[in-house]
Amino acid sequence: MYKNIKAAVVGSINMDIILSAQKLPEVGENVLGTTYGYSHGGKGANQATALVRLGANVKMIGKVATDDNGKALVENLKSNGIDASGVATDGSATGLAAILIDGEGRNRIIVYEGANAEIVPQTAVDSISDDISLLLVQFETNEEAVISTVNYAVQKGITVVVDCGPAKNFALEKMQGATILSPNESETKALTGVLPEDENSILEASKILFERSKAKYIVLKLGERGCSVWDGEKLTLLPAYKSNVVDTTAAGDCFTAAMALEYVRTGDVYSSCNLGNKAGAIAVSRIGAAESMPNVEEIRLFA
Repeated sequence: MYKNIKAAVVGSINMDIILSAQKLPEVGENVLGTTYGYSHGGKGANQATALVRLGANVKMIGKVATDDNGKALVENLKSNGIDASGVATDGSATGLAAILIDGEGRNRIIVYEGANAEIVPQTAVDSISDDISLLLVQFETNEEAVISTVNYAVQKGITVVVDCGPAKNFALEKMQGATILSPNESETKALTGVLPEDENSILEASKILFERSKAKYIVLKLGERGCSVWDGEKLTLLPAYKSNVVDTTAAGDCFTAAMALEYVRTGDVYSSCNLGNKAGAIAVSRIGAAESMPNVEEIRLFA
C-alpha cells in the first residue's frame, strides 16, 4: 500500500534497556523487577522501523558512535530493510535510553543523547535526496539539524511531519510550514504552557501551536483518549481503540509513522489519524520499541 513512498527520517538512534516492575520506586526506595532486556530504539529509529514495516522505502539520517551499541544499531537498521547510508558513525558515544515500566504498562524514560546531539545540520540536509516524498523529524536530536531539514523539505514541497518529542520548549518559529505538527500531552504543555486535559484546553493549545509553527495541521496525541486535529478552523477529536496495554513505549512513534504514510497516500488527515490510532493500539499491546511496530496486514485486521 505504501511501497511507492520513499521516506527519510532525521532522528535519534538509541540502545534501550527496559526494566519492568509492578511498582516503580520512590526516591531512595528499591523495588524488585519482574523482567529486563535490551531493545533497539530511539524515536527516529523507531519511526523508521514503523515506516518500513508498513511497506515504505526508508532512509535513516542520524549519528551513532563506533562502539558496540552503535554497530549493533546500524546492523539492525539494515536487517530491517532500512537504508542506513545517512547514519554517520563518528559520534562520541551512541545514545542510550533507560525505560522503566510499571505493572500497568506506563513508562518513565531517561534518554542520554550522545551522538544524536552531534548530527551536523548540513550533512543531514544533504542526505535528503530529490526522490524523498516524506520527511519525519523529532526533537531527540540537536535543534539546528531539525530546523535545517524541516525548512529545506518544506521549500522542496516534501510532506513534513514533526513529532515534538521529547518534551521541550523548541523554537517552533524557526521552522515554519510543516504539514503536520504532532506533540503528545506533556510535549504540548512544554510548548504552550497548556495541558490538553479537556476540549477547551486542547483547542487553546492547538491554536497556540498553529500560530507558532504555521503548520497545516496540529495533531495532538492524547494517549488513551486518542488524538485531536486542528486545521485552523475546526477541532476534531478522534477516539482511541481499545487495547490490552502492556508497554506504551514507542506507541506515539508508531502512531506518527502510520499517520504520515496514510497522509502521503490519501491527503486526508482524519483517516490518517484514525489509522495512526489503530497502529498505536497494536503497539501498546507488545513489549519493546521497534519490536512492537505492526505491519499493514495487522492494522487492516485490527478492529
